[in-house]
Amino acid sequence: MSIDSLQALLRTRLPEYHLNSAKPLSGGLSNRCWQVVIEHGLTGLCHTLVWRPHSAASQAFGVSRLNEHDVLHAIDTSAKRDIAPSTFALFPEGLLVEWAEGQTAKPDLPIATIMTLLGTIHHLPLPSWRLDCQQRGAHYWQYVGGAVDDHQLCHIHAYFQSLSVTTWFADTCCHHDLGWYNVIVTPDGQHKVIDWEYSAAGDPSLDLALTIAANQLEPSKAVSFYCQRMGITDAASQSRWLSAVTYWQPWCDYLAMLWFYVGAQHFSGQEQPDEGYLSEAQVLQAKLWNELQFSD
Repeated sequence: MSIDSLQALLRTRLPEYHLNSAKPLSGGLSNRCWQVVIEHGLTGLCHTLVWRPHSAASQAFGVSRLNEHDVLHAIDTSAKRDIAPSTFALFPEGLLVEWAEGQTAKPDLPIATIMTLLGTIHHLPLPSWRLDCQQRGAHYWQYVGGAVDDHQLCHIHAYFQSLSVTTWFADTCCHHDLGWYNVIVTPDGQHKVIDWEYSAAGDPSLDLALTIAANQLEPSKAVSFYCQRMGITDAASQSRWLSAVTYWQPWCDYLAMLWFYVGAQHFSGQEQPDEGYLSEAQVLQAKLWNELQFSD
């Protein structure tokens, strides 16, 4: 999307506002978002927002702006509203959300902070839609392009699609991408979580496993901090949480592998896939092939 098309869109959808500035945001992997500043024509009130479009990319990655809007709206009306940005407007073309002032957290964000944020998320209102790992894998598979000709990849995909998925814990609200890169440290030192596009109801132990992978945490230590945050004190329960995380770790790698293959296909811009996404996908594929002890 160009700045001219974005300006035309906002003129149509928000005629009472005019666009002061717009710049594309870097860092989003499944997004190509914009920071926009709009001003109300009568009051002069300005809003700094993020434009999160509905696009071919969001469709390929299985993102619903309607679901993202609904979970943010539910959070905004809850007791934990400060954990996430507010929504501003939802259109068929995409979503406008509040710009979170502050700095992106560092990769060494303390594990206690991460687990406190995760625990807070797991107590938020439960979304009406949920993440099903096999359905998500099947969706990604439609968009991985020529990679489907790789017999190893086909074998891995068929393996996960054939499994009977274990239910460990009752569904909670899950973020499904709580990496340090999606945490903003506000000017007053608080923490705000952004990029809720993958949020859904789901098994909280899967969300914990995804969070551990995203932040490269040591699993047993992370589980210990999480259980402490959630008031889970008995050894048997803590052991079950660790077993659940261990169970989900290959699933995390499987979904991430397909996600990177989708990115390699979609963001190539050329006939050849994007090498950054492709190399990440191939590393995860090799890891799964070896760990699951498949043979050529």
